[in-house]
Amino acid sequence: MKTYHHGNLREALIDAAASAIVEQSAEALSLRALARSAGVSQTAPYRHFIDRNSLLAALSQRGYIELLERLRATESVIGTELKIRAAARAYVQFAVANPQLFKLMFGPLLQPTDQFPELHALVRDCNQWVQRTLAEGINSDLSRQEDLRYLTNTAWAGIHGLAILVIDMPALFERHIELDKQMDSSVRALLMCLGH
Repeated sequence: MKTYHHGNLREALIDAAASAIVEQSAEALSLRALARSAGVSQTAPYRHFIDRNSLLAALSQRGYIELLERLRATESVIGTELKIRAAARAYVQFAVANPQLFKLMFGPLLQPTDQFPELHALVRDCNQWVQRTLAEGINSDLSRQEDLRYLTNTAWAGIHGLAILVIDMPALFERHIELDKQMDSSVRALLMCLGH
């Protein structure tokens, strides 16, 4: 095998991992296979990542950065319902465009994320953004009676659940359910439950 010094091997390996998980699960990813695809020695990836999970954490970080960018792009939307609808749509569209990455980001493989400080900070930022945005839709009387964190987590679970359904059951949405209508209906139901 030809080996060489790669100018930015770390990023090349993350790119290769992103491509690889389109075809296979993150659990099946191998640093050796990624090294072969990058044309470097099997030990070269270990200069940048201590193991496969540290590489997957870097890939997951990239995913959270993109998801946060998409969510933050909805901040200019005026009106609580429209803003939450736009955020829900951005969240689900990210999941649909990146199903394996989405599963990696929210799945058990890298949990608890505090073993990866940079990833953990991004997860926290994403959680806080989602909770803050969903909190805007909660009736103030209801928020005095219930812990806001649990209310927003319940609302988030509905949006996240829809994203997982679309990823895991694409035929259902291709044949029977129009995704935009389902998202609108989900957001309306969510806001009604939150007393908005």
